[in-house]
Amino acid sequence: MSKVDVVVVNAHGLGEYCNVKKIPVVGETAKCWNRHFEEDAGKGTNMAVAIARLGGKVAFCGKAGVDEGGKLGEKWMGEAGVDISHYWLDPNVSTDLGICILAEDGNNLNLDFDDDAHNIQIPEIDEHLPAFEGARYLIAGFGVAIDSALYACKKGKEMGMTTVLNASPMQDDTILPEMPYLDILVINETEVKILLGLPKDTEIDDYMAAAQKLRDKYKCKNVMVTLGEDGSVAVTEEGNWKVAPTKVKMVDQIGAGDGFLATVVYNLALGKTMREAMEWASVYCAYLVTQPGSLACYPKKEQIEKIFTDLGRADLL
Repeated sequence: MSKVDVVVVNAHGLGEYCNVKKIPVVGETAKCWNRHFEEDAGKGTNMAVAIARLGGKVAFCGKAGVDEGGKLGEKWMGEAGVDISHYWLDPNVSTDLGICILAEDGNNLNLDFDDDAHNIQIPEIDEHLPAFEGARYLIAGFGVAIDSALYACKKGKEMGMTTVLNASPMQDDTILPEMPYLDILVINETEVKILLGLPKDTEIDDYMAAAQKLRDKYKCKNVMVTLGEDGSVAVTEEGNWKVAPTKVKMVDQIGAGDGFLATVVYNLALGKTMREAMEWASVYCAYLVTQPGSLACYPKKEQIEKIFTDLGRADLL
């Protein structure tokens, strides 16, 4: 039986940063400065590390290249306490690279240099995922090929896990099948529009209704939509609700979405309801956006009491 509660099947990558005054518009040339690498990784690594630093029992299932990025994945996840027994370095692939352009107002533009062929493939999921028989939650995402992520969810469901999909990143023309094997779909405002086939400039007044449409369309059991500074909403088997944001001064939002999903699952594994898990994750993310960077900002368990108290939410401890 698995010694972990949560298995993450998603990408590891290496993050490069630069600063601009504001996010450029189409046709605009922006002057950048402070180009550098940071302790920043792919969405899968972020989620695994966030859970592990809180004391959660989590494993990362996937691969990277035999290069600096791949070796840093071993180092960062290993130091955090992630089970990396099924994270391997493949000499035939290169580790994904992401560039984050960070504006002075805290907004950011992310560019991903990803190749689906360089991440875990379906035969490799069949080979490695059975090692985690007995794990309770599986988190997958589109840092790997969509087919691989959906297959991981199907396989996890067959193994008795609660399946969670972060349908990100997505192209504008992404089309997904019905996903009756999916327990929780987690997406943001932009991804809602893509999955509902709406133009990017569509104004959505009722995200609760949009989440219900997604639940009906894709046949998944529960849908959570993150709304940035406006909080989040959920349409679930337990009921529908909105989680109000914790107001803070944003420094940057890099890695906040990954932290939200990770800590929702962390709290579910502790036995909390979905609503309780989302409320806890919302406060956690309010702290994250006051810190620069991503991986380095995910706090350890011993920091949580002070963070939540300082944000006025000691009631959630």
